[in-house]
Amino acid sequence: MTTKPNRELRYLPFENWELREEADKPPRLVGYASVFNQEAEIFGMWREKVAPGAYKRTIKEHDIRALWNHNTDLVLGRNKPGTLTLEEDAKGLKVEITPPDTQAGRDAVTSIKRGDVSQMSIAFQIVKQEWLEPTNRKELPLRTIREAKLFEVSPVTFPAFEQTSVQARSVLYMPDGEMDPLEEARRLLRCAEQGMRLTAEQRQQMAAAVELYQPFLLDSEPDEGHHSGPVADSELEEGHYSAMERGRKLEEMSRIYGLTL
Repeated sequence: MTTKPNRELRYLPFENWELREEADKPPRLVGYASVFNQEAEIFGMWREKVAPGAYKRTIKEHDIRALWNHNTDLVLGRNKPGTLTLEEDAKGLKVEITPPDTQAGRDAVTSIKRGDVSQMSIAFQIVKQEWLEPTNRKELPLRTIREAKLFEVSPVTFPAFEQTSVQARSVLYMPDGEMDPLEEARRLLRCAEQGMRLTAEQRQQMAAAVELYQPFLLDSEPDEGHHSGPVADSELEEGHYSAMERGRKLEEMSRIYGLTL
C-alpha cells in the first residue's frame, strides 16, 4: 500500500563499514546503509524490515547525497558525479563514499578512523509498504518496506534513535503487567501515522483510552484558599504525558479517527 510522504531516519553501526585507504587513491568509506530482511524494533512501537529491491528504483532515478551528521552544508559525496555510489546486492544497500579533499572531508575521515563517529544513518521516504498485525496483542506489528525514496546517507555522531527497544516497550505496560491503555493508544496512533490501517478492535481500544482518561481532562472549580502552581516537568513521571499534553493527544486521536469524547 502507499502512504503519505514522511521523511524517516534509520541507522546502522559501523560494524557494517570499513574505511579503505590505498596508495595514490583517496580514502573511501565502504559498507551497508541498510540490510535486507533484518528485523528491527522501532521506538518500541513496531517491528520493521526492508525487502530486497526496496532501493532499486531510487538508485536509478534520484539525486542522493552523502552528508556529515545530516548537515547539508557538509557534503561528503553525491551519486550524480560518482563520489557516492549505491547498489543493491543480496545483503542490502551497499554504499561507497569518497569524501572530498577539504578540511571537512579530512576531519570526517579522521573522526571515523579514531572511532569518534560510529553510526551510519539514512534519510528516506516510504513509497510502498505492508503491515502485518500479530494475533497476540502483546506482540508488535511488522512493517515491511517494499520501496523507499532515498534522500541521503550520513555518518552520524548520534543515531536516529538511541532509546533501546526494552526501554521504549516498557512504557506500554503498567506495574501489574497489563498494557497501559493510553500508551497503547499512542502506539496505535504512531503506527497509523506511518500508514498502518487500524482494525475495528484497535479503534475501540483508542476509544476506550479516551473514555478512561476523560475525567482527568475536565476542568474543576479550585478550592477556596488553595492555590497550586503549575507542576514542574521533574514532578511528572518519565515516559508519561502532562495533563495538558494528554488532553491534546486524546483530542487529536478523536478528531482523526472519529471517536466520541
